[in-house]
Amino acid sequence: MKNFFYILLFLSFASFSNAHAAPDLNVRCKGFAKTPEVSVKAVFEPLKYDHSKVSRTLSRLHNQEYGESAHRGYQVQGLSTYQLGTELEFIISKRTFNDGVTCFYPEDIKLLIVMKEPTIYIARSLKKGTCAYNIALRHEQTHQQINMEVIEHFVPLIKERFLQTVKKYSLASREKDDITIEQAQKGLKDRYLAAINPLIDEIKSEIGVEQQKLDRLEQYDYEQSLCQ
Repeated sequence: MKNFFYILLFLSFASFSNAHAAPDLNVRCKGFAKTPEVSVKAVFEPLKYDHSKVSRTLSRLHNQEYGESAHRGYQVQGLSTYQLGTELEFIISKRTFNDGVTCFYPEDIKLLIVMKEPTIYIARSLKKGTCAYNIALRHEQTHQQINMEVIEHFVPLIKERFLQTVKKYSLASREKDDITIEQAQKGLKDRYLAAINPLIDEIKSEIGVEQQKLDRLEQYDYEQSLCQ
């Protein structure tokens, strides 16, 4: 089955990055601003199992979410879902010079690519321990394994892109002390997330491609033959 995706969206904020600041302001800020520590990793929440729904309900959920029906002749006996999110945390420091020039710079930046609420649904008509149950369970577990492997595969690429962005926007400099730390933090966060959101979309696309390989009609035919 294909999977739910949830991408955390962030609204853009008024630009106040070093790209819009006078070069001399940036030089003054970089003179004391430390290079931030950056970590990027994938986090996978525990897998949950749900045996409470009938096959008809799973079919309806499948059709509603993916806009397509299961292969003709097959009922939906299992369904895999999860949400994909990003969590970005960092503290931001501030220094204001006597002439009003103000520098904001991030420290201890942590970016998490989070696989949230991974859930396997198995139709309640399937009895645990039976061949049909075991086949459906293994099929859905494979879906979830594909999700994890694709996400892990993209982590190095996301880290590379993220480090480049942090290096480019490692501080925000202002001619006056006219914004709050919270505003400066939000502005930097928006820039960081804007850089990696396209890669999140690539994860989504790649997962879809890999999941379709598992959901081929030939695969369903083979799995059914195992219980005959």
